Amino acid sequence: MNRMILLLAAFLALPALANAAGGGNSNQNVFCEGTYALCIKAPCSAIPSLDRLSNYTIDKALCVCDVVKGWSMGPGACTDRAPMEQNGRTYLISTYSNLFNDKEKTLSCPAKTVWAWCYGAPCVIDPKDPKKAVCNCPVQTGPAKTLGGNCSADACNGIWSAATPAGDAFANDSFYKTMQKDHPGVPVNKPAAACPASN
Repeated sequence: MNRMILLLAAFLALPALANAAGGGNSNQNVFCEGTYALCIKAPCSAIPSLDRLSNYTIDKALCVCDVVKGWSMGPGACTDRAPMEQNGRTYLISTYSNLFNDKEKTLSCPAKTVWAWCYGAPCVIDPKDPKKAVCNCPVQTGPAKTLGGNCSADACNGIWSAATPAGDAFANDSFYKTMQKDHPGVPVNKPAAACPASN
């Protein structure tokens, strides 16, 4: 956990990247080729906060995402999403692809699920494991879909990087169709299948 705290402290020092990831750019679905953080099956840990009335809330989560190379869909220009070196750390932004759709199935979680929205979130690569990045993602409550959780309904009690059902359907479909149309020579997975209905 100490390593996770140090990584969080490291990327909180980079407000410019956080602002770029916050969706200030009106074009939210730009396709870029390069290195990115892929969070759609990432497990997350809650970050608690305390307001002036001594009420505890969870509005952010640290999610451990995969660092991969290839095509992804995300907010902002490709140059703004490229990995950035600063003070010995490598920062990047979480974007979306269908990379894991051939190996994972989509878990649907119910209306009161607490989940993390990592699309466009700022991330820092773990210096001890460059295939992983820790991302600072806002938390939402509501129905969600994720490739995490190994199709276990109990997994919905934890926090996973996820999307709304409509957002998940759009991302899966849009990524697949756009890649087929604009980059026909690049292999791309079809939208992920749903987890089997629980008995």
